[in-house]
Amino acid sequence: MKASSWRVRSRVLTASVTTAAVAALIGIGVPAVALSSNTASSASTNMRGGGYPPPGGIYTGFTNCPLKNPLMSQSNSFSACTLGLATSGSITIGNITTPVTEPVNVQFGFYQNTQQTYYADAVPPLAGTSAILTTKPDLIPDSLTTELGCATATSPTVQHICQEAAARGGAYNQVYALATEAGPITNFNLLSWTQPVIFKLINPLLGNDCTIGTLGNPIMLNPQLSVGPGGQLTLTNDPNPAKFPDSFVLGITQATAGDSTFSAPGVTNCGPGGVANLDVGAALDAGAALPAASGNSLTLDGSFQVAATEASGDPNVPQPADNAAIMLAAFKASGHGHGHKISMAQMKQLLKK
Repeated sequence: MKASSWRVRSRVLTASVTTAAVAALIGIGVPAVALSSNTASSASTNMRGGGYPPPGGIYTGFTNCPLKNPLMSQSNSFSACTLGLATSGSITIGNITTPVTEPVNVQFGFYQNTQQTYYADAVPPLAGTSAILTTKPDLIPDSLTTELGCATATSPTVQHICQEAAARGGAYNQVYALATEAGPITNFNLLSWTQPVIFKLINPLLGNDCTIGTLGNPIMLNPQLSVGPGGQLTLTNDPNPAKFPDSFVLGITQATAGDSTFSAPGVTNCGPGGVANLDVGAALDAGAALPAASGNSLTLDGSFQVAATEASGDPNVPQPADNAAIMLAAFKASGHGHGHKISMAQMKQLLKK
């Protein structure tokens, strides 16, 4: 590739891909989003949902990108895959603050056409929206007997659960929260987006369908992305640029997604009889101060990787070029590249051009 105006455009687009990826990744990866070339191997990335063998080299961990979805081949600008891992953060719903301690792996694809303004369409894995995020439940600090207000409970149903929880202890007196997607991302605009989620409350005495939020009435998160002090960008080109032109992996660290504007509904279907146990739901709502119109917050910290191909916009590459097909071939080849760091100041300058 000649050093020309294309080189400048390529650098600017690379920065644009990075910004879009940060936003999309953390948005879809609620309640945790992050990606990093240094941490990808530690994420739960052993799924084979992308329709191809797990790639290696610089693409290690990108196991669930929807490159075989026809949408990913419609780009005339770039096609990209995200791989996220969030390792810390917290979420407050009502008066309960739960630390995010379980790693959250996030994978999806996105692309851009020149006909679109500055944004990209998020494409879920081939298995669907539910496959975007994989994680494990996080422990809510307060016990079940505390959340039910067992010390002053008067409902026979609630009293029975309180007695069971106190007598059995362990998992019977602990409550875990598991976040799942409740629909597609909307209002996607680079550094902000809307993500509907449901939090499942897990305890043997609460039944199998105890949740905060439902498909018809989910929690609507509206995260805003920022990059903290010391955040860095790394760029690693594909080791075989002749065969896989304009293909690279971007990494960003010290990213934070936050939202303190969302409301939270009350619990639903909690107790041995599910929806029939209204007393259990009422007790949990009272203990957690739900529904809560305000005072809720989300903070997610981590890093992330984006693998992208932008050959369809390169005048030195035979056109039309299928970005998704090139990236899929690069995944299968799985070479080793050499990376270099980019400062946050350099990224900001690129975005101003």
